Amino acid sequence: MSKKKQPHRKTSPARKKGASSRRAAPRKAPPRLSDRLAATQRMLQALTQAHAEFIVWGEHRALLQRLLALALELTQSDLGFIGEMVSLSEGEPFLRPHAIFPLDWTEALRGYTVSTRPASGGQRSATTLFDAVLGADEPLWLKTPTRILVEGSPAASLPDLSHFLVLPFAVADKPVGRVVLTNRPGGYDSDLIEFLQPLLTTCGTLLHAWRNDEHHRRAEQTLQAQQQQMKKLALVAARTHNAVIITDAAGVIEWVNEGFTRITGYTAEESLHRRPGELLYGPNTDPAVTSAIHQAILSGEGSTAEMINYRKNGEPYWNHADIQPVRDEHGRLVQFVSIENDVTARRSLEQQVAQSAERLQLALESTEDGLWDLDLLTGKLTVSPRWLGLLGYEEGVGETNYRHWREKICHPDDLPEAERRMNQHLLGHSPMYEFEHRLQHRAGAGMWVLSRGKVVSRSEEGRPLRVVGTNSNITSRKQAQERIQAFIRAIPDAIYRMKTDGTFVDYKPSVNTKDLSVLPPAEFLGRKIYDLPELEILFQPTRNAIQQLLQGSPLEIYEYAVETPNGVVHYESRLVYSGGDEVMSIVRNITERKLAEEHQRRQAERLAEQVSHVTRELEARQAQLIQSEKLASLGQMAASIAHELNNPVGYVSSNVSTLATYASLSRRLLEISLQVEKALGAQPPAPVAALLEEAITLREQEHLDEHLADLDEVLADTREGLARIREFVLNLKTFVREESDVPQLADVNKGLRMTLRMLRHEFRERCEVICDFAPLPLLRCFPTQLNQVFMNLLLNAAQAIEQRGQIYVTAQQEETDVVVRIRDTGRGMDARTRARIFTPFFTTKPAGQGTGLGLTICDTIIRRHQGRIEVQSEPGQGTTFTVRLPLFDDEDEDEGPLH
Repeated sequence: MSKKKQPHRKTSPARKKGASSRRAAPRKAPPRLSDRLAATQRMLQALTQAHAEFIVWGEHRALLQRLLALALELTQSDLGFIGEMVSLSEGEPFLRPHAIFPLDWTEALRGYTVSTRPASGGQRSATTLFDAVLGADEPLWLKTPTRILVEGSPAASLPDLSHFLVLPFAVADKPVGRVVLTNRPGGYDSDLIEFLQPLLTTCGTLLHAWRNDEHHRRAEQTLQAQQQQMKKLALVAARTHNAVIITDAAGVIEWVNEGFTRITGYTAEESLHRRPGELLYGPNTDPAVTSAIHQAILSGEGSTAEMINYRKNGEPYWNHADIQPVRDEHGRLVQFVSIENDVTARRSLEQQVAQSAERLQLALESTEDGLWDLDLLTGKLTVSPRWLGLLGYEEGVGETNYRHWREKICHPDDLPEAERRMNQHLLGHSPMYEFEHRLQHRAGAGMWVLSRGKVVSRSEEGRPLRVVGTNSNITSRKQAQERIQAFIRAIPDAIYRMKTDGTFVDYKPSVNTKDLSVLPPAEFLGRKIYDLPELEILFQPTRNAIQQLLQGSPLEIYEYAVETPNGVVHYESRLVYSGGDEVMSIVRNITERKLAEEHQRRQAERLAEQVSHVTRELEARQAQLIQSEKLASLGQMAASIAHELNNPVGYVSSNVSTLATYASLSRRLLEISLQVEKALGAQPPAPVAALLEEAITLREQEHLDEHLADLDEVLADTREGLARIREFVLNLKTFVREESDVPQLADVNKGLRMTLRMLRHEFRERCEVICDFAPLPLLRCFPTQLNQVFMNLLLNAAQAIEQRGQIYVTAQQEETDVVVRIRDTGRGMDARTRARIFTPFFTTKPAGQGTGLGLTICDTIIRRHQGRIEVQSEPGQGTTFTVRLPLFDDEDEDEGPLH
């Protein structure tokens, strides 16, 4: 608990006198809270590390020796030891030392007699110091013991002892050992005993765990020796402490020892011919562990595992199982031997140690600041978990050095000032080292910390030996300050701060280089706005705005214009009350906004002129949508019709094939019948003659020869009809199929032919269709939409022919366009009709026979393809529609007009 570190070494007779004189010095003042916190921090760090190292390595003596040295340092004691209470069945109890400083002085305890009284009070008694240590059931601190002779040796040969402290420690109410400290200047008190309580808990935990480990280690060594000397059943003694299970190669129990019965409660009779898992596994048994054991047994390999098993009475326990295969002289697997041990106590102790370490870790993390401890002699820098966590490293008490901090952690720009301030404090020129600076975060970014430190230990010559301090993360505060500054800098407008009487206090210029201040800042800062003739235009608006703010208005805005050599500049001034007798004014150049408002006004007028046009466009789009919905419904209906037609067409086609087979067989039978007639001759036998005559009569009366000859022609016509039905269904499905939003490469000639086949019934009675299709490149388009255009134009052409006429359809490439022409010999159109044919809802058909949307939709589809549709017509001369569709290069595929 002292802030001055004392190195430990053996006390020579020459130094004992000096030590005695030092103890005679006046008692020091109570340590400060920061020193107590630092000492507690060191103690908790050491205990946490001791727990962790014992769990890893299992070695306790070095850890106890280190903890004793730390306790002597923190309490400023010269002598001490940590001993284990050992009680044998025969003889007196004794102390077995596990940590001692200096060495070999515990026997000297028998050379002292003391008058003792427990810390809780009670009668005093005289006894030897050794007996007092053994009999102390509660903390006991004593003043100077009285020397007596030890085996004839003079009392002068005994070491000097003063202010003797005995601290017993136990585990589960069972005494385990003693911690003894002596020769502390000023003696010992209850605060110090409370400070050392975590040390006592850790010593008890370590010694108790060591005892258990020693016990289990000796048992395991004994078992291993037995396993090496015996085979099969002789491998282990029948009454070993461990449970032994022998199974066959499939894992079925053949034998268990008494240890198995003692641990699990199952007798040998209850266990035979069953698997261990049937007896011992339960709800909390780890399936992964049992699966690994099962896999090892299946593969004939050994395995080791720890898991929760269950006794016969349902009580869970931790079981350590070592399962090894047994093979015969030929290497064949014959058995498994499992040696199992109840390790519940060890597991419980490990859990207690882990919980203790967790509590200590929580105590270390309870402070938000990072702690650091710099040894100025060695340069060693000890840091807390929080210190590491601030810099992005894995939290845990760690050590580094000053050189690493200087070269890798401290920001190079801040290092000179940090070292200057530290040197000022080390020289005594400042009461504390304090500096805001940056550290290098592990992720590469810098972080701001407020570092405070103070010298806590100096040499006798006054030289500083140790500095302890804290690091507070102030990155958020620094970032907030930087954000505020950046926010102010990012405001493009000019900002003025003025008093309520109009005096300018501060000024930030506008980032707009065109906003030149009427006056330089030096000429208006510190002066009232009302005293500057150059700003006369602002006198009254500013006075009115300030008056309104003082009366409670949250914001006042006014605009003004300034004549400049480059024209009139418009400004907007926003004033807010900022507290006290000050207001803030943000002045913005709104010239562009004013120009934009004028531009918007003119734009509004132009937009108003386009409203009617847009309305017409919307109506056309709506009509197209209606038609698209109709086509979608038609597509669904056509798909259903096609499906319904395909089924009967399929079995009709199958039946026709069957009829053809039957006809072939009938024809063959008739031929054989004729051959039979010829073979029988003119005078067949009487019974046969009657039947033969009947067959000849039937063949002649029913004209069977003619029927069989006509049957082939009938079947051929039927097959042709079925083929035409299939073709129609296929064309119908293709024509009305749902189309994606992505254009495709399509053959325009193929689309025209398919559309003509679909309309064949429309042309049969009205006209003759004459086609001339030149070879065309593939066109990137929406094929279904183009088919819709061709169908509308062909239907219009057919309906325009009043008596039988002709329709000419041509397709060819002209430069970079695909051109389709559809010409009819119908009645034609006059100029007035031609001018309105693409207008929505215009039609020349009788009411109820047309919607007036067909050609409108055609025009919309062709314009979507970046093409155009033209019409030539005269009354009585027929009509020609020309569709021009542009070809696009492949490199324009992703960014072409159709997208």
